[in-house]
Amino acid sequence: MRYGKPPSINPYINKYEFIDPLERDFVDTNAGSAHQQDTGNWCAYIHPEGALYFHDPTHGVYTDSIWQKKEYRRIMDSCVDRVFDLMPSELWLNCKIKIELVVQLVWNQKTNARICRYYFVNHDEHLLFWLHKLPTVKLLCGVQGVEKLSHIKYALNISTGKCIIELKEIVVHASAETVTTDVSLSPFDGDELSKILKLIDHLGENVDGTYSMSVIARFMRYFTRAKFFNFCGLPAARLDADQTVYKKKKRNKLILVLSWAFNVAMSGAPQSHMEELQRVWVDRSINSPRWKNFNSKLNSEWSSITIYSTVMIAVDVSFLAVPSVSDLKSDSVTTISTYLSVFCIIGSLVISLFLTRQSRMYGQESADTAVQFLKKMTGSAFGTKAVATVHGLPYAMLLWGMLYFMLAFSHQVFTSTPTITLVTTGSACGIVALFTLWLIYAARDFHVSARFLVWLRASICKTRIQPDAA
Repeated sequence: MRYGKPPSINPYINKYEFIDPLERDFVDTNAGSAHQQDTGNWCAYIHPEGALYFHDPTHGVYTDSIWQKKEYRRIMDSCVDRVFDLMPSELWLNCKIKIELVVQLVWNQKTNARICRYYFVNHDEHLLFWLHKLPTVKLLCGVQGVEKLSHIKYALNISTGKCIIELKEIVVHASAETVTTDVSLSPFDGDELSKILKLIDHLGENVDGTYSMSVIARFMRYFTRAKFFNFCGLPAARLDADQTVYKKKKRNKLILVLSWAFNVAMSGAPQSHMEELQRVWVDRSINSPRWKNFNSKLNSEWSSITIYSTVMIAVDVSFLAVPSVSDLKSDSVTTISTYLSVFCIIGSLVISLFLTRQSRMYGQESADTAVQFLKKMTGSAFGTKAVATVHGLPYAMLLWGMLYFMLAFSHQVFTSTPTITLVTTGSACGIVALFTLWLIYAARDFHVSARFLVWLRASICKTRIQPDAA
């Protein structure tokens, strides 16, 4: 609740321009500070993060609503009484011991009325609950296919500072999993887990301070959310970071054909980026360590492409300045191919710079922000294929620029050279082309010959089985 408050400080007001001599009692007489004079049953406290909140130990109620007037305090007390009136009698008997209430007064701009938001905390079961029906749209954080109450339990789970032993066991297990496999579901990488384990050892087993309890609760929240996202405790639970828990949807044939065409035209760049993206964006959720590693690789690739593009632009411009090329007509193959090469290289350079900037903006953000960004990027009919295609554009356009330059250079060489030079350069060019095509053939992902042999063997087996069956 406390993170969504609107700004309320006026920067043009400075009430205390001077401090009185011998002033030692820094206690506020009005509401709105942790050092104010506590009134009634409410006591002011400061959360380790710095937020101001109030606690009524008599009724077990917490709130972070600030009371500037007694009228607001009266409204708050009235709201608390109304919430308690709705509680069943068996819960009311345990309210002071096991159950506490958190309330907040907010102003609804649509209805121009003040409303009371609340939730109850069951400390024995570490769960939140309400007395009214609660929509699950925000609660489930976009996770689809939630059918079990035992699964929703992880979304409602809250952790306290008393869970330090459990947290230590979780961190040790996550550390071992990160060391032994590269498909760990931990929300932290190995270095972060080591730091967390050092902090836990430093705290010890007895945690009484509010700061220590806040640290433990914060870490436990990340691991509990990971359990919810990975369908922990269900038959279809996700056991590694590459595993999907949803049934596959039928793919549109037109989209498949277009994706294949783009992949071929871009020399397989979208497919390679698609495989990397699928390791990060599994079931529309993000694994934080992989997300950081993914963006580091992208930045490194695009930075290298930027350097290559800069060199290629210099090469193209220098080639156009050669007298034998500059004297050619503007409609010659050499000139047109060089122009196309320059355009492709500039496009690669511009897209690389744009994508690098975008990656720096969103690559270092939290997983929640990254999820919103990828949902926006994959909202088209092509889904993740659209993002993979965009990521592969700098490489593909750089390659196109090189091919156009090779076409221009080859045309210039083989159309205006003597026979001896033509034979020598032609042989060398043929050898280079042979080795290049051989490397591309050996490194390809789609093997036509292997698939043809499998189909041929299956056809032969069918022809042998049919006469025996007859």
